[in-house]
Amino acid sequence: PKPIKIKINMSIEEHLLKIKQGVNAWNQWREENPETTPDLSKVDIRGLQLQKINLSNTDLTEAKLQYSNLSGATLEKADMTKAKLLETNFQSANLKGANLSGAGLLESNLQFANLENAKLEKAQFNEGTMFNQTSLKGALLKGATGLNTNQLDVSQTDSNTQLPDYLEEELDDDFLLQM
Repeated sequence: PKPIKIKINMSIEEHLLKIKQGVNAWNQWREENPETTPDLSKVDIRGLQLQKINLSNTDLTEAKLQYSNLSGATLEKADMTKAKLLETNFQSANLKGANLSGAGLLESNLQFANLENAKLEKAQFNEGTMFNQTSLKGALLKGATGLNTNQLDVSQTDSNTQLPDYLEEELDDDFLLQM
């Protein structure tokens, strides 16, 4: 008889061990297992060098990623709800459709990142969060704290970008001053 192939759902610990093997091992594993949705929820992977890693569709809910380098990473549709992202480098990362609701993005680098259609409700930013050519098209920023108009001025927004109320009011005032 033919051997029966059983799909084993890996645990968080196994995914954690896999990511600690490095970006190349992880990305190769992702290529070989495209149907797997990695679960790294609540893991502590602070300070890892994860440039160009494929974390698309990964559950990173409440993960600790402070001081990590995710430049050029693919985080499309990743769930990063309430993730700790202090001083995380997302430069040129693809975060299209990612959920960063309630995430702490203080002092993080979002330059050239694609946050198109990302959910950033109640995310925390500060003046140290770096924006430059950051795509916020269609992004949901309602209830986000610590953003300022200078950060938005160097970002790309569109009519579908939903800003926090305090910024919409500020931008309306600016518009009225120009008349």
